[in-house]
Amino acid sequence: MSAQHRLTIQTGLEVVALERLLQVTRYRGFQLCGMEMKPLADHSGLLVTLNIQSDKPISLLTAQLNKLYDVQQLELHETSAVNAALSA
Repeated sequence: MSAQHRLTIQTGLEVVALERLLQVTRYRGFQLCGMEMKPLADHSGLLVTLNIQSDKPISLLTAQLNKLYDVQQLELHETSAVNAALSA
């Protein structure tokens, strides 16, 4: 059963940070279900929200994303796999 997750990631201001986030997500075998990006209030960086799903453990992805030098902060917000199954 696929688990759905929501990641909130604070990055530097460079747009290439988005490319790196998406590339690592794809390489680790996670499917992107949605994405939102907006500048931080002080315009010092970007706040990116990724909605993803996979059968793989989320730790495989978060460990790699945390290694990116663009990533300043990462928060994982679990979404229930049961809710996802009921809505399917």
